[in-house]
Amino acid sequence: MPTNEPDHSAVVDAMIAAAGLSPSVTEREGLIATYGGFKPLVEALYAVPEARYEVPALVFQAAPKLTPWRA
Repeated sequence: MPTNEPDHSAVVDAMIAAAGLSPSVTEREGLIATYGGFKPLVEALYAVPEARYEVPALVFQAAPKLTPWRA
């Protein structure tokens, strides 16, 4: 029975190959199953022109605290 769900397997396989990964069959199936849900969310990050170049989340930037040595 045909469904209205698009087949994302080719896209996911291309991304896996580009990343040089070799997931198990179960992991690949999980990536394909969840890709359809993540794609619109990622596209929504770029849908607001004012936020296009903003960081979409808090970013932790580690800066070492330098403590002078005391002799």
